[in-house]
Amino acid sequence: MKKVTYQQVADALNISRVTVWKAVNDKPGIAPDTKRSILQKAVEMGYPISIADSKNINVVTAPPKASSPSIKNCNVAVVVSRPETSTFWMNIIHHQAIALASHEVNMMYVYLPPTYSDDFTLPNCLTDSSVSGIIVMNIYDPRLFLALNNLELPKVFLDCPTNTSFSSLNGDLFLIEGRANTEEIVERMIASEKKRIRFIGDIAYAQTNKERYLGYLKAMQRHQLFINESENLTQSMGLDQYKPLVYEYLDHIAASSDAIVCVNDHIASLVLSYCQEHNIRVPDDLYVSGFDDNHEFNNRITLTSVHVNTEHIGTHLANRIVYRLMHPEDDYEYTYIRSRTIYRESTND
Repeated sequence: MKKVTYQQVADALNISRVTVWKAVNDKPGIAPDTKRSILQKAVEMGYPISIADSKNINVVTAPPKASSPSIKNCNVAVVVSRPETSTFWMNIIHHQAIALASHEVNMMYVYLPPTYSDDFTLPNCLTDSSVSGIIVMNIYDPRLFLALNNLELPKVFLDCPTNTSFSSLNGDLFLIEGRANTEEIVERMIASEKKRIRFIGDIAYAQTNKERYLGYLKAMQRHQLFINESENLTQSMGLDQYKPLVYEYLDHIAASSDAIVCVNDHIASLVLSYCQEHNIRVPDDLYVSGFDDNHEFNNRITLTSVHVNTEHIGTHLANRIVYRLMHPEDDYEYTYIRSRTIYRESTND
């Protein structure tokens, strides 16, 4: 006989799979009456849980709770696709830990490979009820992202692979707003009589990267400035390919460009290094901008960038997963976090 699934029980009661999973696994977040109904329906449908087991879960005799469910001592996993040692990312994780600790929630750091392989399986801690929820960051491989999205756990995502359908997400999504900031930067370059403005960034990697590119395009098109896609570097780039690809690209377009808009400060730092090595004066010969306001790069000139408040983001992510643990049935939310452009020496400010 085919095993009854959480989804079948959920469909029978017109509720979510997460609610069924919580009831069967005795997790906080649902009312006793709801839990009792789910367990009874599961038994009726042949789910492998005995009446004795359901009584042991203590749903019949437990008094109703007037307050929100307790999340004290719950475990939340912060899931990333590579060990992040930069100050920028560690600040986000650090402030998640602080915020979670204030709610007496434990944080677990879980590393996943950057790409999905056919023999890959998710770590046991994400599938064996060790954690009550997850915060997903820097997961951009579509199949890996899908595997996490399909977990029957409360989830909060920071960014997602490019062109992810928001309606398919089984969790809350936070995005660092970049379209408006990049549009603003390009507008200011144009006001300084820069017209041959290029863009560097892997727009197939992350939704935030693509939105920064869309901001660039909007400003250029508003001023009817010709955009030759071959003169922008927007292709996929592996971590070990950044420098050779950027340098080869600049060999061809640097002399015919007025300004370069970079999707992040890492790429901008490579552009500045190239300019220094090839006697290109920034900003006299070329304007350069970045994104993230990451001060870990040893640039000889101060970089125009977009300041991302890592403390704010880390705290928001933690508070949202706490809310999601306490209110698993609420509708998912998609939140853009606005950042602030800081103009500096690299664009003559």
